[in-house]
Amino acid sequence: MIDRKSRYRTTRVLTVTDELGQEHAILDLRVIPPTSGSYRVVPTATDRLDHLAFRFYQDPLRFWQICDAADALDPFDALEPGRPVTIPPNR
Repeated sequence: MIDRKSRYRTTRVLTVTDELGQEHAILDLRVIPPTSGSYRVVPTATDRLDHLAFRFYQDPLRFWQICDAADALDPFDALEPGRPVTIPPNR
């Protein structure tokens, strides 16, 4: 079960069969929706995605919205000290 706050909550679940004939449930590819930013923040060396999410959304688990706005596949690539990061609106 996928949490209602997860970025995968609306992603289709597919069933695939492996070479041994066993079926597995997998998530379809998730399309990253276009995001526009409300704020631009310049992170420091001590900032983390969950801290920024808490500061702007009051929910550290929404860090993925910042990642989506940064087009980062790996959350560790979304923040780089000194490089501005976009913070999407709180929806």
